[in-house]
Amino acid sequence: MMKATTRYGFTNEAWEAALAQAREHLVELARRRETTTYSGLCQAVSAIDLKPYSFAMMAFLNEVCSRADAERGVMLASLVTRKDTGLPGEGYFAFAETLGRDAHDRRAFWEAEVERVYAAFACEE
Repeated sequence: MMKATTRYGFTNEAWEAALAQAREHLVELARRRETTTYSGLCQAVSAIDLKPYSFAMMAFLNEVCSRADAERGVMLASLVTRKDTGLPGEGYFAFAETLGRDAHDRRAFWEAEVERVYAAFACEE
């Protein structure tokens, strides 16, 4: 079986470069105790042309979260929110549950996870 050479129309190399850019940007935000919007993250990632509410964006953020969860036990993409609600989209909460999180009280879960992200990257160099 052949290994896929693209992810959502982007080369694997470009996808990986974009993940690195997103991680760097989100870690910097965590150090400053800030969040961003989906469109703000799209502007910070230049390796691929992500659209804020696309399937590619959802898969991209899920991968950002799963990698940070494996590395630090936090969902780094918690810092990415919707402009209209100030909370992440529904896909974020659904993915949180696949990682074993209890996200039934969405706002309380998200606020606690953001604080965990801030703490996890407070001393990141």
